[in-house]
Amino acid sequence: MSQSLARHRRIRIVVNPSARSGRGPRLLRDLAATLPSAAPLEWVVSRSAAHLRDLVAEAESAGPGDYEAVAVAGGDGSVRNALAALTSGNRIPLGVVPIGSGNDFAHDLGIPRDPVSALMLLTEGVPRRVDVGRIGSAGARYCCVASVGLDEVALDVVHNSGLPRCKALNVVAALWALFTYRPRPLRITWEGGSFEDEVMFAAVTNTRGYGGGFVISPSASVTDGALDLCIVARGGRLSLLSTFTHILRGTHAGQPRVTLAQSPWVTIEDLRGGAQAALDGEMPDSATPLRLECEAGGLEVILPRRAELPDEVAPAPVRMLPAAARNEEAA
Repeated sequence: MSQSLARHRRIRIVVNPSARSGRGPRLLRDLAATLPSAAPLEWVVSRSAAHLRDLVAEAESAGPGDYEAVAVAGGDGSVRNALAALTSGNRIPLGVVPIGSGNDFAHDLGIPRDPVSALMLLTEGVPRRVDVGRIGSAGARYCCVASVGLDEVALDVVHNSGLPRCKALNVVAALWALFTYRPRPLRITWEGGSFEDEVMFAAVTNTRGYGGGFVISPSASVTDGALDLCIVARGGRLSLLSTFTHILRGTHAGQPRVTLAQSPWVTIEDLRGGAQAALDGEMPDSATPLRLECEAGGLEVILPRRAELPDEVAPAPVRMLPAAARNEEAA
């Protein structure tokens, strides 16, 4: 690619206006005014989740001389919507500006929490491939977690509370669910193991945590070609409360009623019927039985040049993104 062509390329940033209950985009508007006029950023504000997907898909399907990358400014839900829009093995890399209430995917990628640094990373970082989760071989993809169990109650509290989304609200909602959710009998299988009993909670994660820092799978990696499974079986409420406090710290391995495993695939079946899985903190919408698979190296993302991602799967060719391009179009 010649230098003259590079100067005409740009990076589209799709902003989720409801990220962090509207506080994130307000911060970005202030930051946009401080960036150099030559920054190759095109700002577009989405009107809905469907519109966000359309804007991402539009950038990816544009001609090869148009966009060098597409980014989302939001949280894990915005990344999930971008995943739904991008083709598997995306033609252009995805950038993430973590301004949501839960930014666990960006955190595991080593993307700076500071929005200014995250914006600069879009032009200074390098594309590398990371894993994502998927329902079956051709179903919906997710970046952090698919969960069954008490999240059904907790997410209902979070989404209908009318309060700004934050980790404190997630903790309160989880505690409410812990004392009100009635466990379901599940049959869960994975490579080399199985579990059948009444379950309070089961999460199949790609990242170490979700929900703004619940460290469900302390050993997870987005580059190991595997999903991490955490099962919390039925127990007394006080005992479950103790388990919950360990989960908040990521120290629940070896606790009673806790099963941890790694596998390239996991199946979940509700023996009573009716359970649905929630993906990346959204309301449950994926009916069981279901099979969850790791799509190894399924997403190309823009990462810091020295991001420490062990066991990387199928690395993309390292190339610098252009640092000079068209004037930004402020949102």
